[in-house]
Amino acid sequence: MKKTSKEFLISTIICLLPLVFGLLVYKKLPLEIPTKWYSDGTVGQYMPKEFTVFGMPLLFALFNALVHFGMNTDPKRQNIGSMMKILGKWMIPVMSVVIIPMTILWGMGYEIPISRVIPVLIGILFVAMGNYFPKTRRSYTTGIKTPWALNSDENWRRTHHVVAFLWIAAGIAMIAMAFLPQNLVLPVMGITIALLLVVPYVYSYMLYRKGI
Repeated sequence: MKKTSKEFLISTIICLLPLVFGLLVYKKLPLEIPTKWYSDGTVGQYMPKEFTVFGMPLLFALFNALVHFGMNTDPKRQNIGSMMKILGKWMIPVMSVVIIPMTILWGMGYEIPISRVIPVLIGILFVAMGNYFPKTRRSYTTGIKTPWALNSDENWRRTHHVVAFLWIAAGIAMIAMAFLPQNLVLPVMGITIALLLVVPYVYSYMLYRKGI
């Protein structure tokens, strides 16, 4: 079995593992289970338990398949670093086995601090990816894919050196959001998302205008 096929098979199985747990405790679950929480721990949305037990693992498995397909068929896949491959291909399975069981346990009455765990998990991922951005080379499935960075190795390199610091800072901000008062969460989140969306494109375009 090829390494890529083995990775896909194992990661898919991991994505679906929470389904087994859900089936074991299915009769103990209420008809609706919380699937969204605010930063203060209050529930913002409920979904039928069928969606949590069956739908969520299948969605994670689908997203996992899309990631593997994209990375494995990328025309520039040889440029994707080994660590970026690991982060890209295993982040969804990890999130599946952490988030779904916690959601099910919450439905069973265990008040696990999901509103804190999820931002911390995402923040750690951002810090890890930011740390490896300077080592990435041009590809279509990883990194910051502005038109100008994809057109130039130097533009790509410089853009990712700047974005690396930005993603690390954003990751730290997300971790901090798990412990901030409710009235500060939305402003911090808004500023963080705006910087992540705007800065890479503006900087990459400025380099392009300079002929880089």
